[in-house]
Amino acid sequence: MGQSEAKLDKKTVEELVRLTDRRFTEQEIRDLHKDFLRDCPTGKVTLAGFKRVYGRYFPTGTADEFSEHVFRTFDINGDGVVDFREFLMAASATSKGTAEDKLKWAFSMYDMDGDGCITRAEMVEILQSIHKMMTPQMRTALLPDNSSPQERAEELFKLMDANKDDEININEFIRGAQQDKELIAMLTQNVVQ
Repeated sequence: MGQSEAKLDKKTVEELVRLTDRRFTEQEIRDLHKDFLRDCPTGKVTLAGFKRVYGRYFPTGTADEFSEHVFRTFDINGDGVVDFREFLMAASATSKGTAEDKLKWAFSMYDMDGDGCITRAEMVEILQSIHKMMTPQMRTALLPDNSSPQERAEELFKLMDANKDDEININEFIRGAQQDKELIAMLTQNVVQ
């Protein structure tokens, strides 16, 4: 695709507009590409580079673990690097998608092994990584009851695990999240700044 080039050709930009369901204009794609190349001059980013870039947005917390989970969901083809196309697809879902698109993307991040369901262990691991990113002030604001990641995971399982099989499938995840306005806001926050 020539993503390490300074500019995208018109045909590629038009293809990317279509791939993102026209959520981005041609100019927005060009601007995002320019920004992507500023942070990733080769047109691709490895996990180490992704952690470095992502960490800039959370300078007071530890974003390494969470950025690993985000990277995994961005790396659509699983080749260990995120190129501009993969970045744009994730940005399309997380920043311009519907609430359901964002929840589907969030589900893919929580479903760490990609088996179609979220276990308590997966939920706790993601929540712990989010907890580590937050400053104490953010934790107090978002978790006024001062609940731990384990306690919050139990609350989420009570809310979402409709069939009580100790796993949350995508339908349960979406249905459960839509029942709680604060939860849907948390789960659908932009991951791409």
